[in-house]
Amino acid sequence: MVRWYILGESERLQSGNFVTVAVAFNDLEATLVRDYLRERRIYAHTPPFTPFLYPPLQQIYVWVPRTKVQQAVEMLKQLASEWQEEPTDDEG
Repeated sequence: MVRWYILGESERLQSGNFVTVAVAFNDLEATLVRDYLRERRIYAHTPPFTPFLYPPLQQIYVWVPRTKVQQAVEMLKQLASEWQEEPTDDEG
């Protein structure tokens, strides 16, 4: 089960020259999303998780430079479609 999603424009946080483009709910997924963008020359980073009181979830935001938001979102759409197409071990 994929535990991350691409943030819509109204959901994105901004800090200085950086904007959030995705949120993950565990360290592994956050690292995979961040590294996917880095491999494609987008400087993405994931600070420590951001706790929210309601609902009680661990949310790890993936941040990218403001100038790379559109490019990052397009790449993450591609990543999401690739992960949906991968067969599971019980198939076949």
